[in-house]
Amino acid sequence: MIKHSLAAVIIAVLSLVAMPGHAEQVVREGDIIIHYTAIRTTLLTPEVARRFDVTRSRNQALLVINAQRDTGEGLPTPIAATATGHVTSLLGHRQTLDLKPKREGDVHYVLARFETLNSEYLTLDVEVTPEGHDTAIQVRWQQQFYND
Repeated sequence: MIKHSLAAVIIAVLSLVAMPGHAEQVVREGDIIIHYTAIRTTLLTPEVARRFDVTRSRNQALLVINAQRDTGEGLPTPIAATATGHVTSLLGHRQTLDLKPKREGDVHYVLARFETLNSEYLTLDVEVTPEGHDTAIQVRWQQQFYND
């Protein structure tokens, strides 16, 4: 049972994103699907935060990237990936992301923590290189973060 796993938290967050009025946070390029989200670390249970070495803090967010290959036969298959990137505030303050691959069962993630201020509007720029690919896939979005 995945009661306290990162997968359960990510599924819950992605289901919120998929609610009416919200766009799916995904980039598709050929047979590759990149799911991405950034969440407040306070949404993680203490057990999940410890297991993945994430500090639960009102001023920290967690970027989660998941790469999959769609063969057209059944559900897409999770694949490993690496990534580089940064987060930039409206005032131009830039944080380089320390993106680390993680694995839980058959699911691969790339995770990074970053600092936020209350009501801060950030641009996240990430280049994801799925296993078996020579070129990176650009993932870029803007998001406002509120302290809990």
